[in-house]
Amino acid sequence: MKGKIIKIIFGITACVMLFAVLAGVICLRYFRKSDGFVQFDSSKLNQVYTALTVLDDDGQALAEPLYINNYKQIPLAALHDYTYNAFVAVEDKRFFSHHGIDERRIVGALLHNLRSRSYKEGASTISQQLIKNTHLDNSKTIRRKINEMMLAKELEKAYSKEEILEMYINTIYFGRNAYGIESAANVYFNKSASELSLAESAVLAGMIKAPNVYAPDKNTDRCKSRRDTVLRLMLEQEFVDFDEFDSACKEEIHYCPQTLRPERNYMYLVMQEACRLLNMTPQQLAKSDFVIETYYDPEIQRQLVDMARSDSTMTSGGDPADLSAILLDNCGGIEACILKGETAGTRRQVGSALKPIAVYAPALNEKIITQASPILDEETDFNGYRPTNASGYNGWTTVKYAVAKSLNVPAVKTLNALTLPISEQYLEQFGISGKQDLSLALGNAQGGMDIFTLAKCYATLANDGRCNDIGFIKNIYSTHGLIYTREPKNKRIFRSGANYLMTDMLVNTVNVGTAKALKNGKYQIAAKTGTVGDQKGNTDALVAGYTTEHTFVSWYSGDLPNSVNGATAPCEFSQKLLKYVYAKHTPTDFLPPSSVVRLDIDKDDLYDNQLVTKCDSGEKFWFDIGNQPKQTIVKERYDYVPDIHSDSNRIQVTLPQTDGEWRLYRRTESGNELLSMEKGEYRCTIDADTTFFAELYKKNKLVYTTPPITVYFCESDTTPRHFPDLTDFWYWG
Repeated sequence: MKGKIIKIIFGITACVMLFAVLAGVICLRYFRKSDGFVQFDSSKLNQVYTALTVLDDDGQALAEPLYINNYKQIPLAALHDYTYNAFVAVEDKRFFSHHGIDERRIVGALLHNLRSRSYKEGASTISQQLIKNTHLDNSKTIRRKINEMMLAKELEKAYSKEEILEMYINTIYFGRNAYGIESAANVYFNKSASELSLAESAVLAGMIKAPNVYAPDKNTDRCKSRRDTVLRLMLEQEFVDFDEFDSACKEEIHYCPQTLRPERNYMYLVMQEACRLLNMTPQQLAKSDFVIETYYDPEIQRQLVDMARSDSTMTSGGDPADLSAILLDNCGGIEACILKGETAGTRRQVGSALKPIAVYAPALNEKIITQASPILDEETDFNGYRPTNASGYNGWTTVKYAVAKSLNVPAVKTLNALTLPISEQYLEQFGISGKQDLSLALGNAQGGMDIFTLAKCYATLANDGRCNDIGFIKNIYSTHGLIYTREPKNKRIFRSGANYLMTDMLVNTVNVGTAKALKNGKYQIAAKTGTVGDQKGNTDALVAGYTTEHTFVSWYSGDLPNSVNGATAPCEFSQKLLKYVYAKHTPTDFLPPSSVVRLDIDKDDLYDNQLVTKCDSGEKFWFDIGNQPKQTIVKERYDYVPDIHSDSNRIQVTLPQTDGEWRLYRRTESGNELLSMEKGEYRCTIDADTTFFAELYKKNKLVYTTPPITVYFCESDTTPRHFPDLTDFWYWG
């Protein structure tokens, strides 16, 4: 009888359970088909690095943050394990063992809510939180909770734990408009999430519960207490040992109170370029299975980012100055780049850094000027346009000197000789279009230019006058093979000879001109500075230059004091970068092509006739063989001696006829006596041995002194003589 009762009870229980399960299944199916049910949609998930692969120059995957919709994303593999484990410890300690729903935690939360007669604890797992953040609203209803749990199950079937955790930490909100851990690390600690310490990781993990309560800039004491709670949970769950826990608890919380200006790094720019090349959105690209090969140099990029973040250059208002910096190989492959600040990377005026591109290189290429061409630097009115120099006028000077010292009037005169239409034709080949005026010679280009265009211009000079489009990406592959490859075009803009003359003048600018802060003495650097502003302050300060291996640009922008100009902070920043780049090797010097020749210029003849040179005297200049001086004077050899005739004690000294002015001297005990001559002759009577010599002057410059000539006095035939008796008067040269 007892056995029958047990069987009956068991049967009834089984039927009830089966009915409950069937009812649940029917309800869930009905719920799935109802209008309020949100279906699982993988496109709504923040899938980062789940398929897209970006490689550096050596074929290694980049661990740089990825930008999607202006939010920074970072792969899980780039983080320290303690960083993501901090979130697991405080948010979902059984994350790696459950299947989207933590039943034990649900029961605990249910009992807690019943006791408190409220709905304070939701027991959401990391998977559920990701679903809520990407699929659902924040309403606290049973219907939404069931929807969340069902989608969490589907999420767990579709993705690995690592993929879910990666999407989660790149989605959560940390306050200060920071979505994702990379943005939060930038905002609160001024570093990448890959650089977070254990204590800093615990701060961020603890604050997501309530950023306005636990953020370090809101309440430091509460932030520290919450951080220590997270560290204690990590210790209990064996994510850290006691020494790590103890050290992290003792660490001071150093955070950035100010809102940092936007910063765009290499990966951001790679994504921009790839989206443009492939005509895709960032979301489509991030979820693609493409493999992107870049020119990225991780060591140089890290150095560049560290330098930019630690840079102490300030605006007039005391804020960090905006900074753009780029390094590329001379064929246009960008190896490192950073844009820090709202004005970084925007189109702006570049000042005198444009002179080589818009004025001097084109004029050399058109054979309008040479390095030695004389230009009168004086106050000049160009039909109402009156340019001035920062340090006054220099009178007669050369093109080479004008480039080195960044003189404005010679630049405008050269542009005037070149003509604006020809200059515009050259600029259009670099993608700089628009109607220009004479202020172009001072760097005022219509519409301005960004750092990438300026780098392209100087890479052309570095590449023997051949222009390439610059870029971050080498190749892009899909599962079907190569779909894009960057092919340098090497379009010739400047002849090799003209290009070398420009390079040589820019090397001189580093050696003795405005860019001398770059000079190192170990290898050649060609560079030109640029400053935009007035006596009240500057808006832009930059330097652009190159070696035989790399092209670089460093550019400060914003409300700058006059002390920040092209010759100061930009050169110092570039010098530090190049010192790192060439720490283990030295680039070669620039080699002159066979189409140029180096000649000596006679400074006295230069301003009378620029086409006359004199070997082995004066200053050395490089010339294009097709535009060199047409007359070369071989150094004159002087072997003149005075002609002396005698008649008793009367003598006549006659000097040779030649270009220049003769001055005849007689040596006395008190010194040399200048003698007066008439028509190149001197007559006198002597009563003692007398020594004469003459000097030849050209343009008031002494060019030759004759050997001394002594005339010996003789009173009678019986007087002893100093030398053999050949004549009554003996002269010796």
